Amino acid sequence: METNDVAKFYQKLEIDRNNPKDYLLKKMNDWPEFQSFCCTKTKVEKLVNPQQINSTLHSKYSDCSLIEAFEKSNQPGRCRKFLDNPSYFLKYLKSSPEQRVKMNGRGMGGNTIILSEYKEKFSIRDGNHRVLFAKVARIPLVYATVTVYTPDSKRTDLFRRAKAMGIILKDYGGNPNSCAAYLADQLEYNPRCEPFRTFEDLQNIEASLLEIQKELSQIQTNKSQESKIRQMFNKIFFR
Repeated sequence: METNDVAKFYQKLEIDRNNPKDYLLKKMNDWPEFQSFCCTKTKVEKLVNPQQINSTLHSKYSDCSLIEAFEKSNQPGRCRKFLDNPSYFLKYLKSSPEQRVKMNGRGMGGNTIILSEYKEKFSIRDGNHRVLFAKVARIPLVYATVTVYTPDSKRTDLFRRAKAMGIILKDYGGNPNSCAAYLADQLEYNPRCEPFRTFEDLQNIEASLLEIQKELSQIQTNKSQESKIRQMFNKIFFR
């Protein structure tokens, strides 16, 4: 980022780079740990206060303070445009992606901001530079596509039951429609069930866990019986 543009940009915003305000020093990693499987997912379009977006999946910025991440993101074009026409960004960032395309002529990908939300906290999935800029410039609202993760007691119970059996249920990346494929990967085990048990059909997951529990119980019983037979042979042949 060109030094002159940065200095003028900071001056316009009354930012002292040597003594930044508290909001500029917040790390971009304020995101709670949770199991996404234990949540329902709802995709919505909405306006979000950028100051609630305090996390990013991007490794380049996730361990930085806001001002460090902003400077690493190298945005001279936006700084210059803001100096010339700050109202553009107020309008642009609260507009829908379709409206943004009309404003700058670029494609949807470069005009979309994608976030995750969990318990009123937000993390950036796409659109890091625009969000970082909005936070530093104190833009009040940004329009984003948001996946809202809401804790679900039924899914949490299934997760705990599976974990007790040594299975970690998660949103399977290989084929999101195949519970059987995921369980086979986890256990090196084919549960001989229909090939399309989805993670959204909780009854099918529960049925799969019951089948596996029966198999595991049978294996444990067989091991116990085998152990008793070995003890008997040991008494007979090694006394």
